Amino acid sequence: MANNPLTICALPLNIVQGSPVANLQAVREALENLPQKADILALPELFSTGFISDPEQIQILAESDRGRTLSDLRLLADRFRMAVCGSFLACNDERTEFYNRAFFIEPNGETTYCNKRHLFGLSPEAKLMTAGTTGYPTVRFRGWSVGFGVCYDLRFPVWSRNRMVHGSPAYDLFIYVANWPEVRGYALDCLLRARAIENQAYIVCSNRSGEDAYGRYDGQSYMDDFQGRVVAKSEAAEPVFMTTDRDALEASRRKLTALLDADNFKIQY
Repeated sequence: MANNPLTICALPLNIVQGSPVANLQAVREALENLPQKADILALPELFSTGFISDPEQIQILAESDRGRTLSDLRLLADRFRMAVCGSFLACNDERTEFYNRAFFIEPNGETTYCNKRHLFGLSPEAKLMTAGTTGYPTVRFRGWSVGFGVCYDLRFPVWSRNRMVHGSPAYDLFIYVANWPEVRGYALDCLLRARAIENQAYIVCSNRSGEDAYGRYDGQSYMDDFQGRVVAKSEAAEPVFMTTDRDALEASRRKLTALLDADNFKIQY
């Protein structure tokens, strides 16, 4: 298999609360000024609105998959020939249920979704949103298998457990999109390293920057290699990059065959 490196950019956006127009413009400007090319842009959780706790505002700001937010991102993915991953405030067509919906948009517009499964019980999220009922999807992109999930999902490792599928690991890279405040930063660092080590995969956490009612976020975007070593870490709102190495990943998996020894189990949804 060719080495075929993949470059991921995490954008620690300082989210403007409740303003999809401003946040989409910030993403557009960031892409126009990236210091290097990337294959995947990873945005924070709820990048277009931030977390909204007012039910009336949720009714106004929530969008379907056909709304402006994803439509604009598809145009950007096509224009810059990169995949875009993140989450947004979504709703069903009847606007009776609301979701923290993660997405992976490919340059051709094909989009894969999953709804955040573990809603954060210390905030109103668990009362305002409907939890996801499926496992985390994986996408085959430019020769790499990529999985993704949302923030608090990180604390529940069985749901992102890497498994052998037809003789190969289910994913090589897993992206968590997050609004994870620095007050719990030590836990974030440890959990990301653990996910990388136990799943023998690259791990990216694309967190927001700035602050909101729940705390400060600066410096909490991480990129870890398959041995749990931090390759890159954010400082403020500047983008951070990591380039994967297929040869090094495969050599590590051959040397330590932990995935071959992993338990074979099924999750009931």
